[in-house]
Amino acid sequence: MHWERPILTDSGGFQVWSLAQMRKITEEGARFRSPIDGAPVFLSPEESMRIQRVLRSDVAMSFDECTPYPATRPRPARPWSCRCAGPRALSPVSRERAAGTLFGIVQGGVHAGLRLESLEALEAIGFEGLAVGGLAWARAKRSATGYSTACCRRCRSASLGT
Repeated sequence: MHWERPILTDSGGFQVWSLAQMRKITEEGARFRSPIDGAPVFLSPEESMRIQRVLRSDVAMSFDECTPYPATRPRPARPWSCRCAGPRALSPVSRERAAGTLFGIVQGGVHAGLRLESLEALEAIGFEGLAVGGLAWARAKRSATGYSTACCRRCRSASLGT
């Protein structure tokens, strides 16, 4: 790219969500057809991390799954964000090449309990930063404000040791 300034890359989770009519999501990742030429594409957390490493991202986002809104019943998000920091995503070779910071993305839709569960799992992994995501924000603006505030309050308490 020949870009000599900081680079923040997105994992592709929102883009996969936006392709709802063309995708199939499994525990392993997302299969979809390219909106450009219809070619089959498979994107896993590990592949998302590989692409971000190749781009030499300074801040990379873990691969997340946007929860549909409204979700018919709460369920934990697939463990994609957790796998981004796991041994398959960060092999010794990729650790060598990864100079940037990896952010975990808090999941759980509009369900506060699932959000806090996701936050605790990400904190246990020890990501260098966290983002509140995995939601179609425009469709759930009112509830998004409440649970994002709760997540931020929880993060602040943890960082202050209270």
